[in-house]
Amino acid sequence: MNLRVLASTALAVLALTSCGSEAPPGSQDVPAGGAESAPASSAADTPLPWAVEIPKLGVRSTLIPLGLTEARELEVPPVTDPMQAGYYAGERRSEVGDEVLPGQVGSAVIAGHVDGIVDGRKGQPGIFHRLHELTPGDEVLVEQADGNTLRFVVTAVQRYAKDAFPSARVYERNDKPRLNLITCGGEFDRSSGHYRDNVVVETELAT
Repeated sequence: MNLRVLASTALAVLALTSCGSEAPPGSQDVPAGGAESAPASSAADTPLPWAVEIPKLGVRSTLIPLGLTEARELEVPPVTDPMQAGYYAGERRSEVGDEVLPGQVGSAVIAGHVDGIVDGRKGQPGIFHRLHELTPGDEVLVEQADGNTLRFVVTAVQRYAKDAFPSARVYERNDKPRLNLITCGGEFDRSSGHYRDNVVVETELAT
């Protein structure tokens, strides 16, 4: 699962190209998931996100920060830990950058695998395996590092072919606090080792 980012001052991201593949991806320099102690809060007004929960699907994951690789792609949670989700935390996973954190005005992003590899077994369900089952009105909860919980409400569930991914819609709308959950979907193309589509769940902060 890769997110390619164009080199510019503004964040411009293309589609997830792979998510839960036939073999583990190369090293992404991402911290191992499942830590039990919350990270320190950001120096900004909005605390860092610590965990995501989707009550309808019965899933919860701590959140690891995702930066960019040297290839200008978003780091992803390890495919060997497919139940781990991550949030975009800026180019170098720093506290100040082009990231939007959940709760801030703009489009925050949480990415997770649809499936992955567990104990050498491929195709094991990931944290977002059932993401496509969400419908408008469902809740997504984000626990912040200070213990506060943000409540987001699903407004749309979309599936896009990867060659028609609407980057501006998903990453650049800044009219209100938004949170977009992204994974892969559609048919799995064994020739490329990637899913053909992306599933995007759009949410807005509940008032």
